[in-house]
Amino acid sequence: MIAGLRELLKDADFRRPAVLCAAALLVWILLIVLMLSSEASFNLAGADLSSSGRVIDYAMQFKALPRTGSAMAETLDEPLGVLSNIIGALGLRDRMRQLQSNPSGIVVQLEHLYGDELGDLLGSIENSGLFVKTAEIRALPSGGGRLLDATLTMEAAD
Repeated sequence: MIAGLRELLKDADFRRPAVLCAAALLVWILLIVLMLSSEASFNLAGADLSSSGRVIDYAMQFKALPRTGSAMAETLDEPLGVLSNIIGALGLRDRMRQLQSNPSGIVVQLEHLYGDELGDLLGSIENSGLFVKTAEIRALPSGGGRLLDATLTMEAAD
């Protein structure tokens, strides 16, 4: 039997298909190994995502805790915290598109405000010890009247 196999391996008509079959088998084995290793890394990525989701949940719970003591006093002394509290008190958080601090001051961008809401916001800002350096106000047509978009840059009054 071994002599017959040796004779077959010497035959070129048998050797070429045998080598192709062996190469195809090797490619299939490599693909299976790669698939299994990628599935294992995908499962690890899923674990990372679920743990990062837990971290975000904990952060949201921590943020929802009431502020007390020195943490609240520090927030109220900072202009960014003061403005954030004003916007929250007026119920405008869902229409705030930007709130950031940069070298020119604090920038807040609000969309779809009614005129009286913008007036209340500006009055609250003035009463809090902040002053508006620049204001860009755009009137937008709407079904029930005009709505306003406002971009304000402000600083703490000296």
